[in-house]
Amino acid sequence: MVEIGTIILGISLALIATFCFNLAFILQKKGLTQGLPEINFEEGIKSVFKSFVAFFQNKTWITGFILGILGWFPYIISTGLVGILVVQPLMSLGLIILVIAAHRVLREKVTILEIIAIILLGIVPILVTSAGISDVNINLYSFVGPLIIFLGITLSIGFLCFIISKRKRKTPSEALFILFAGGIFYAFGLIFTNILAQAIADSHVFLLYFWEILFGIFWLDYYHLWLFLGFWGMVISNIISITFYQSAFQKGKALIMYPILNSFILIIPILAGLFVFNQGFMNYPLFFIAIFIVLMSNISLSKFQAKIETIEVSKKSEK
Repeated sequence: MVEIGTIILGISLALIATFCFNLAFILQKKGLTQGLPEINFEEGIKSVFKSFVAFFQNKTWITGFILGILGWFPYIISTGLVGILVVQPLMSLGLIILVIAAHRVLREKVTILEIIAIILLGIVPILVTSAGISDVNINLYSFVGPLIIFLGITLSIGFLCFIISKRKRKTPSEALFILFAGGIFYAFGLIFTNILAQAIADSHVFLLYFWEILFGIFWLDYYHLWLFLGFWGMVISNIISITFYQSAFQKGKALIMYPILNSFILIIPILAGLFVFNQGFMNYPLFFIAIFIVLMSNISLSKFQAKIETIEVSKKSEK
């Protein structure tokens, strides 16, 4: 069982990360409303690349992008301390930030049910801590087989969703299947982050020694290999996922998109934590109560994520 001091530190860093991620989300969504081009897969990779060139030229969007990158540092450390099973449910606490933003900027009314959802989200860290997380050390030898099987199954589902989305072009379900694919790749990024965090711990590489991480394959030892694979797996998965879910946000209704994406981001890494990384709890009922609270709160508070889409439009209409 992980020591309580380590759990508290890990949870604290996870909360810092979720603050960065959700503030980054708000800024990126504002950027998308400022005349940025739509991502269009049918026109090829060159068209997608041009869209992102325009994204990076938008100050609001790029500020959110950079803030999101900064959030990965506390996320990686917290994952190394307490594992993905603890960190991932805590990411949903960032919804509280979105609720506050929607209320203050858009004057969006918060109902009693939504206040209850916020209060319940606030006790999730207590439930997760009380559940008694097992040792987070991953055996970087024995988990390879389960990892390959897990990635193979979920990757196949992701590609299938993308193929279906192309056949459903110009229909309401196109955005939904693009989002399924994006959610799977986003979850991959979190899984590879977990691997990177463990490889950093096992190899005793300082996080800022980035050259050992970026080029770890040239060190010719097992742990540096996983540093290399964990980092580039994280980067590539996130690049693919951001392409998919940004496209889904542009094509679909936000009120439908967000709870689905949040659910994917929560459930897939947790399944990986249980079946690939062999983490566990002394008190599973408490843990699954926390997961249920997070899922229900996601559904209840998702409308505030949707409302964030209108921030820039609302500001313009007031001028």
